[in-house]
Amino acid sequence: MQAKRLFAGLLSAVMLMTLLSVGASAAEYTPPALPDAFQGDGLYITATPFELEDGWYVNTTGYSNLAFGDGLIMVVRNEREVDENGYYTGATIYRAGFADKTGRVVLDFADWENPPALRDLLTGNRNFSEGLCAYYDHETGLYGYLNTRGEPVTPAIYDYANDFRDGVAWVRLPGSDRLQVINTSGQVLFEVEREDNCVYSDFGDGLAPYRGYSVDGEYFEGYIDKQGHIGIDLTDTGLSPYHEGTYFLFSDGYAVVEDYRGSKSYPSYVIIDTRGSEVASVDPAAPVYAEIAGETFHDGLIQVSLIDTSVWNNDRMALVNIRGEQVYTAPSRVEDGLRSDAVYYSGHGVFISTMPYAIYDIRGGTVIPDAETLQKLLGGAAPSYMFLSTFADGLNLLWGTGVPTCILEVHQGTYTGGGKVYNAATGQITGGGSTPTDPETPTEPAGGTPSSWAVENVNTAVEAGIVPETLQSAYTQATTRAEFCALAVELYETVMGTEITERATFSDTTDVNVEKMAGLGVVNGVGDGKFDPSASLTREEAATMLSRLANVMEKPLTAGTASFADNASISSWASEAVGQVQASGIMNGIEGNQFAPSDPYTREQSIVTMLRLYDFVK
Repeated sequence: MQAKRLFAGLLSAVMLMTLLSVGASAAEYTPPALPDAFQGDGLYITATPFELEDGWYVNTTGYSNLAFGDGLIMVVRNEREVDENGYYTGATIYRAGFADKTGRVVLDFADWENPPALRDLLTGNRNFSEGLCAYYDHETGLYGYLNTRGEPVTPAIYDYANDFRDGVAWVRLPGSDRLQVINTSGQVLFEVEREDNCVYSDFGDGLAPYRGYSVDGEYFEGYIDKQGHIGIDLTDTGLSPYHEGTYFLFSDGYAVVEDYRGSKSYPSYVIIDTRGSEVASVDPAAPVYAEIAGETFHDGLIQVSLIDTSVWNNDRMALVNIRGEQVYTAPSRVEDGLRSDAVYYSGHGVFISTMPYAIYDIRGGTVIPDAETLQKLLGGAAPSYMFLSTFADGLNLLWGTGVPTCILEVHQGTYTGGGKVYNAATGQITGGGSTPTDPETPTEPAGGTPSSWAVENVNTAVEAGIVPETLQSAYTQATTRAEFCALAVELYETVMGTEITERATFSDTTDVNVEKMAGLGVVNGVGDGKFDPSASLTREEAATMLSRLANVMEKPLTAGTASFADNASISSWASEAVGQVQASGIMNGIEGNQFAPSDPYTREQSIVTMLRLYDFVK
């Protein structure tokens, strides 16, 4: 929350300067189109013009929480109120709606007798989360929840209602001194006393920061579970899930808590798992100390501010993994003026700097440069101001003067489209016929489309939502062990309808998909605490993982004995699984009735067998 407040404050300050600076000439200026994509190191961001239907607009005058939620962003519309005779009353009606990333208004409350205009409508304080959004009913003066079709899921009966997270939300009934936790159907899971010193926050991985009484009447500080019982009791341990109003939430199976043990004059933190066990500390060597600047882990990383007590004003942002290791450090104030408190990391491998606005990746520096640099590249001449919302669902809204309003979307890999692309490494815009000397438009690399035998099944798997976007290319290349885990996670969570919360870690990767599959027991390491995530997956390894995956989904494969000509080459630990995948029709042999257990397994083979397993277990 602390990071969000800092980010919101900076947004407000910059917006105020913008309103004072932009004149009529800027309003009349038509900005040039942005490049179609911005290429970073291992990722790229596409920029798509965001054009709403007539009369609708995104309110950006108070945008502390302006962001996409469930792929939707709040939009508003002003209408002149008329009486029953059609005469203008002098009043303006503000209507709320939600648009998708294409600019299509998919939810419009104009037909409601009492439109559920959101409280603080002009500050954009509500977004969809987990398919639901809280609305404020002006007739009752209370809150309810509606779904993405605009249908009330719960009536407006609460005087307090926060956003859904982890399938639940905190609410309070009018005049009550008790807090309730409800699920997405509005069912009350538990309720507790709202004492003066009661502190609570959002759930994650089934746990929420909490100080107060459990449903069993026990007072504690730590994390409460979804039944209202003590999940993790940190009372009297010297650990706390709070720091100066920031609540540290669980995500990816881990949370940071503040460590008050000892006599340190600066904040110290440890990382705990969902059992409350300490797994690492976050404590850089003096004279530097870390202050947690994010609420949760994103992609196994959490943002911290590194404060150097030996150098004035030399704070810098860093990212720390679940082992407490510093894996990325941003430039400092002293080095180039980038303020650490003006940086916000929300996952997807990118973070935003707000002074000035720019987007960086955690591997290779700037992806989208500041507005001034962009204008020079695009040949613009008008005053230029650029603003960004926070990334959510991999989406971000860019707007301002001197730049067009666009939807930014993060993708992993290398841009292979035919449009213009800004390359962060060279600082040049190329492609799309931008200049006669530009290199040819990038073409799909070899293996960019599936082989003829696999096309239909690969397309079906993509449509079923079981193929991560990062694996929808280079189909003929060998699948890595980590990539197969990503496919397995997508399949499991799609079929089971729930996120995997179990985790097991390795020393050579923080890939959350690997940790999820290891947590379920689907994959093992290669020894010495390592997983070897980049190694090519072999056919017998694939068979073993597919068999174990079916087991954890409680749909074990058909028992059978492998009948390949090279049975003797199959490792003993994989023999049973190979027999199962053959008997179940999940994997077959290659030419000459060979299984070729040590051969690498390609992406398209992996996707096709995942589709077969999907059909087997669903």
